[in-house]
Amino acid sequence: MLVLPLLSAGNPASGASADWNEKTIRDNLQLVAEWQAEHPKKRSPLHWTYGAFYSGMVQYGLSVPEGPGLPLLRKAGEEQEWKTLKRHYHADDHAVGHAWMEMAMEDGNPAAAEKIRAVLDKVMNRPSSASLQFQTPRCQDRWSWSDALFMSPPVFVKLAAYTGDRRYLEFMDKEYKLTCDYLFDRKEGLFFRDSRYFTIPAGNGKKMFWSRGNGWVIAGLPLILQDMPADWPTRPFYVDLLKRLAASLKKCQSPDGSWHASLLDPEEPPLKEMSGTLFIMYGMLWGVNQGYLDAKEYLPVIRRAWKAACDSVNAEGALGWVQPIADKPGHYSGEDTEVYGAGAYLMAGTELRKYVIGRDHPQKKTVTVTNPLNRFRPGETVAVPLPSGASGNASSLRVFDVRHGRVIPHQAVDTDGDGRKDTLLFQGNFRPGTARDFWILNRSSLKAAPPADVCFSRPVPERLDDFAWENDLTAHRIYGPAVARPAPAGEGLVSSGTDVWSKRAGVPVINEFYKKGDYHRDHGSGLDMYNVGPGRGCGGIAVFRDGKPHVSGNWASARTLYNGPVQTAFEVVYAPWNIGGGVRVAEKRRVTLDAGSRFSKVRSTLSIQGAETVKAGVGMDTGKGRNNYETVAAERKNGGLITAWSNPRKNDGRFGTAVIVPWLPEGRAVESEGCTYWTREIGNGKAFDWYMGAVWDKASPVKSAADWEAEARRVRECIGNPLRVKVR
Repeated sequence: MLVLPLLSAGNPASGASADWNEKTIRDNLQLVAEWQAEHPKKRSPLHWTYGAFYSGMVQYGLSVPEGPGLPLLRKAGEEQEWKTLKRHYHADDHAVGHAWMEMAMEDGNPAAAEKIRAVLDKVMNRPSSASLQFQTPRCQDRWSWSDALFMSPPVFVKLAAYTGDRRYLEFMDKEYKLTCDYLFDRKEGLFFRDSRYFTIPAGNGKKMFWSRGNGWVIAGLPLILQDMPADWPTRPFYVDLLKRLAASLKKCQSPDGSWHASLLDPEEPPLKEMSGTLFIMYGMLWGVNQGYLDAKEYLPVIRRAWKAACDSVNAEGALGWVQPIADKPGHYSGEDTEVYGAGAYLMAGTELRKYVIGRDHPQKKTVTVTNPLNRFRPGETVAVPLPSGASGNASSLRVFDVRHGRVIPHQAVDTDGDGRKDTLLFQGNFRPGTARDFWILNRSSLKAAPPADVCFSRPVPERLDDFAWENDLTAHRIYGPAVARPAPAGEGLVSSGTDVWSKRAGVPVINEFYKKGDYHRDHGSGLDMYNVGPGRGCGGIAVFRDGKPHVSGNWASARTLYNGPVQTAFEVVYAPWNIGGGVRVAEKRRVTLDAGSRFSKVRSTLSIQGAETVKAGVGMDTGKGRNNYETVAAERKNGGLITAWSNPRKNDGRFGTAVIVPWLPEGRAVESEGCTYWTREIGNGKAFDWYMGAVWDKASPVKSAADWEAEARRVRECIGNPLRVKVR
């Protein structure tokens, strides 16, 4: 066991500077995180103490992805199989759910949410009716002590955000208010730890209010509010509680900058206590950053608290002056450390870093993105006008995700084809009904996000004249005129349909597949097991005359417009083709594919000769002949949708394809080639949008036709209810 040097108030021997400087704060966070990770306690990694540590580690990790936070949490979650301890009704055993739920949403990993969800479903569906009076039978099956308001309620709110099921919020509301009504002393504006302390006084005869017990409550409120919908009816209750608790706690701060263990009797004992101090600081600073608390009033309080905390970190990174596991004030020293103390330091420091970055960039633009749906929306792209003067040097910009406290990848693109970049793209995950801020910083000293062309498209002259595109999840190709030539010059394939390549998530395959040439077998990164043939494949259009579809030949020209970390875009032109009656049609397509999406967006524009309008159809292959589909489904609610799910292909698994039209189809057509279309009337020069997507069960959480239909419906709903974006 490591023996720490005494961290006395007179001689702090601190390894952490209290300067409000971004780099200094980041270095402090790394120091404390690494020391605590390297000095584990001899208890279960699923214990509530670790739950509180993970709460800080996940915030630090999301803020500084290159640090040790996220790798540690992924390793811990996988080793523990994302479980909880066995006391399913006990709030302490829910605490690891803070981090598990954040990792489920950050990594798109449903396994991280499954077991904590099962536990809370049991609690919610069979609620306890035990008394809140402490030490009565099964009282801790309810939130009968103040610590519980940190441990469990935020997990219910995160589950509501992840699933869109508001019953979690309703349950949390009911139980939280009962506990608040029971334990909150309205005269003092503070929480009793539990009902025993209604009658047990502090040493000086005043009421006994424990600093860490109140720290648990005020630190839990941001975790609730940041994921609670803006229009949730009881949201003002939690905001008001944060304000009232902060005001009361401000009065209890000791001259040394900390909150001692006993809030109304700072001589019991006369020592600074870091876990309560840092949880309180976190709650206050979050309130300041959100505009709920007055900065002029609270920043001096926060500054003194941070100084006391940094003075309590030794040169190795151990945070001392942390009261051991307890339920009331007790004795401790500068040698006492605990994992929850480090978690509190990481939470407070991460929030302070956000404040400092905002302060240091007074000219920042704020982009507020609101999700109007009662649905979690992972990895959606936001597009805003590129700030004036930045078109020639977009690399000097930084996009800062305020919630997570990190610089995220961005991309400046030319969307109107005039040769000047005009639009800024970036991505985020959006909880149901919530608003999320991003800052656009110009000429910032913050490090740029690591560069990566996740979204990539190019012509492929080395394989006749394919054109291929991909992102981290999916890949496609379409065929040019050389493919249509008879063998041996070409393949004799005339097709304007879209081919599908199944690929492992995060593995680029275009260059690899074409270099090796052997991509009809899976060598570890994926394969081509889809048969496009002369049909529409995964997506394409036809023009109908007298009920008969007429399709173009292979593309006449194709070019990449841009690649990048957020989006690739390319343009394809199909030469005019005859549809009968002296009418000819040509198509120009602009295709975009975003990172993290299985669906490409297509904007088709038809040039028509010999008629004012034509009936166009957007469709895909649905027959059993080419791709051996097990299930095909089509529906018109809120826009046309076609999905198909294949039978298994030996050891190569199954795949699904889908087409979405974000408009109400006038009709549906199925033709002899085995393709299904949604149709509408289109005028000359008029553009219309549609989407095509694909999934592979061996490289995604989608494992069945029902899963794929649900995912396609989710995407359709998001398309029909775009994010609301405001720049100020």
